[in-house]
Amino acid sequence: MEKIYSFWEVMMLPNISRFYNNKYLSAIRHTFYILMPFWLTVSFFDILGNLFLNPFGILMSGEGLNLGFWITGLSGEEYLKSDFVKVLSEYKQIISIGYSLVAVIATAVLSAKLSEIWNTDRRLTVFCSLSAFVLISPLAAHDQNVMKDYFAELGFFSAFSSAFLSAKIFSVLYEIKKLRLKIPKAFPRELSYYLEAVLPVLITLLIFSLLSLIFTEMKHGGEEYLKSFAALDIFQNLFFVLCYQFFVWSLWWLGIPGHSITAKIQEAAYMSAQFGNNTGSVFSIFTMGFFEASVIHVLGLIIAILVFSQHEQWRSISKFSLPFMAFNVQEIFIFGLPVILNPVFLLPYIFAPLANTFVGYMAISWGIVPIFQTDIPWTMPLFISSIAATHSVMGGILQLVWLVMDIFIYAPFVITANSMHLPEEKKGGEKS
Repeated sequence: MEKIYSFWEVMMLPNISRFYNNKYLSAIRHTFYILMPFWLTVSFFDILGNLFLNPFGILMSGEGLNLGFWITGLSGEEYLKSDFVKVLSEYKQIISIGYSLVAVIATAVLSAKLSEIWNTDRRLTVFCSLSAFVLISPLAAHDQNVMKDYFAELGFFSAFSSAFLSAKIFSVLYEIKKLRLKIPKAFPRELSYYLEAVLPVLITLLIFSLLSLIFTEMKHGGEEYLKSFAALDIFQNLFFVLCYQFFVWSLWWLGIPGHSITAKIQEAAYMSAQFGNNTGSVFSIFTMGFFEASVIHVLGLIIAILVFSQHEQWRSISKFSLPFMAFNVQEIFIFGLPVILNPVFLLPYIFAPLANTFVGYMAISWGIVPIFQTDIPWTMPLFISSIAATHSVMGGILQLVWLVMDIFIYAPFVITANSMHLPEEKKGGEKS
């Protein structure tokens, strides 16, 4: 293992170091650092809304622990029409706004960092990007699912892409002197400074308004096409899914949220497969629940570090991240260690979820584990989530098998790293 790593270190480490210091990837990391307290807050809201305050969830409903009946004394239609269900449903809808806050913050932080890279006015760039993000997300044209469409996982893709594109367009236009308005000297200097930028702002937002119109017109036809494409057997093909997982986790290793980039495929292909399993109309192995359960491999790395690592910094970060990872919140750990762009963990970080996918496919194909039938919130605690999703204790055992596998996959890399001089992340983080 040391020989393999030595070869990797000599041949690839210099290039990876340059890649790690890439100014654009650094801007993305900086954005995630600032997002972290808000992301944890959203995760708490998600647990609160979907697990504890969901009148139709695993705790309150008759299909679960039936706490709703014990609290209200009502069941059936009476329970569904009760004030208790109405209040919980309204509050659950209120706290779902957390996703919108995180997406907006991501747009603002990333565009601010890009303004430094492209040497444009920070405030103008940030507000231009926020306006572009709102334009590209035509809220009035959609129903209440807009939060999911534009502010959840898809929202991060919209936020990051609109921040990059709008900041770049604005910076290019801002550098064109002929587009600066000539303001009479009688105006206050600060007002003149911002008035000069009217045309760059106007053109940037006009471009995004046209993009919004195009996307709105394409939305329905594109969704119908994607749905028909998602019905193809290829999305349940093991080789395709392994390639899909390789792509997702490779993006994560680069510091790019892979699940956000592929969110539309997840929604069209694997959420519909989940719904089909729930209704009994189809039998699909690969669903949203299956992939959410396989994120457990990051917990495998944390345990491997706690058991086998001699690096106190790694162990300290792992101990701190462990409670969050129990609810599938991996960002603190992978950015804090970091796993992102860390050559020590490139191979296991990508290979472990592929191994989980293969073993899960075989277990369900052979009838050892039932299919994932129920859509479970991604923040539901590990093991409990798989049991609830498969309606069987075998779902939890599958996750346990995955976890043991993942610990052994990561262990050789962690042990080998004990004898290596590892570069430490700069303490204190990056200043905003």
